Amino acid sequence: MPKQVFFPRDSDHDSSGISITWTKTARRLDVSGWFDHCCGIGSDSMTLRQFFDLLGITEKDCAAAWREKPTCEED
Repeated sequence: MPKQVFFPRDSDHDSSGISITWTKTARRLDVSGWFDHCCGIGSDSMTLRQFFDLLGITEKDCAAAWREKPTCEED
């Protein structure tokens, strides 16, 4: 089952936002957004590795992040 998060996290998502969906079985990130209730923002899909490479996130960065205490709670 895909897992989805909306940004900003503390909004009601009615008028504008960004949606990021992780589909584990496909190992795919889907990113999309909207503004003013109806205007879509171009979307894209990529692998997790492509996302990390685009942002310059290294394996070392990931290992350090996993050592940190979690800062958000699961739904």
